[in-house]
Amino acid sequence: MPGRARCSYRVLVPFRLRVPRPDPVVVDRVLAVGVFVVSAVQSAVWDASAWYRWTAVVEAALLSLGLAYRRRWPVLVGIGTPAVLVLREHVATVAGGPGPPAALLPWLCALYALAVWTSRAWFLAGLSIYVVIDLVPWPGVNSSGFGFTVLTSFGMLMVRMIVGSRDQALRLAERERQVAAREAVVEERARIARELHDVVAHHVSTMVLQAGAERRAVESGETQDVLAGIEQVGRSALREMRRMVEMLRQGDPDELAPQPRLGEVQMLVEQLRSAGMDVAMSVEGTPRDLPEGIELSAYRIVQEALTNALKYAGGAGTRVRIGYGADALELEILDAGGAARDPGEASGGHGLVGMRERVAMYGGTFEAGRVRGGGFGVRVLLPVH
Repeated sequence: MPGRARCSYRVLVPFRLRVPRPDPVVVDRVLAVGVFVVSAVQSAVWDASAWYRWTAVVEAALLSLGLAYRRRWPVLVGIGTPAVLVLREHVATVAGGPGPPAALLPWLCALYALAVWTSRAWFLAGLSIYVVIDLVPWPGVNSSGFGFTVLTSFGMLMVRMIVGSRDQALRLAERERQVAAREAVVEERARIARELHDVVAHHVSTMVLQAGAERRAVESGETQDVLAGIEQVGRSALREMRRMVEMLRQGDPDELAPQPRLGEVQMLVEQLRSAGMDVAMSVEGTPRDLPEGIELSAYRIVQEALTNALKYAGGAGTRVRIGYGADALELEILDAGGAARDPGEASGGHGLVGMRERVAMYGGTFEAGRVRGGGFGVRVLLPVH
């Protein structure tokens, strides 16, 4: 989107060790293959008729499919797996062969899927069908027993309650995090608007004064009318701007404070050094006057990054680099703090929100993340053309 910053939270140096989390669906399918292979091997070594061994292979294939697709069809798998096991046990009793091979894992996984990944209505329906399948005396099949069925059903209810409460808490925490992030963005944008008011008001005031002076100096009536219109529009803009900023500044004690410029970063670094912080500063390129808004944003970004380094790096060495390019201003603040922290932890997440909003205002790029060795870094590129 034009005018927005290309922001990223990533490591500023390569070779970060990251252990990927396995895909649960892939895990299910790997387990399903394992169950089918074990069952097929068991069936092959049985001393039984060929048709009986083939029924065992078919049963293993059905159980494996249920294990592989339990997340997609939890109701069907939760009901079908116990039914397949009951049917298989009936065949085993009639044929006088061994019972179902490798059946415990698919059975447990199917009941878990029924308990966790279904709606309340489908869960109650599936649980009722499971109880019927487990307790009804099928021909040639020994019932699991009332006590075992009740215990299993109670376990499914407990799992559903525990996992459901956990998922609800996670959803609530995620909503609170999103609300806090939106509030931080609104608050930071209001702060930026308050700070930029003086910059814009200065330029508009200068324009109004120049238009008024020029109107009094020229003799042409047409030119005077044009300049009078410019002066009138400028004064109206100033009145509306003051009204808007008064609303934004409710309760702000610093409304009359002068806005800092990039040249004052050196003074900020000296203050931190006198407080005992190890800060090194370097300037690349030829310093020059930049648009006041960019200088204000650059100063605030450096200030916030140094505040985070002071708070989280424990006094470790910090390096500030300011680079004046032909058409861009580059800022880099790196600390060597050993305390591990995520990008969103600094200042409760609001510090980086402010940096990102300031960079977005000028269409720059923003990067923040851990660096090799345990420190933390911020890099910003602000276009100035």
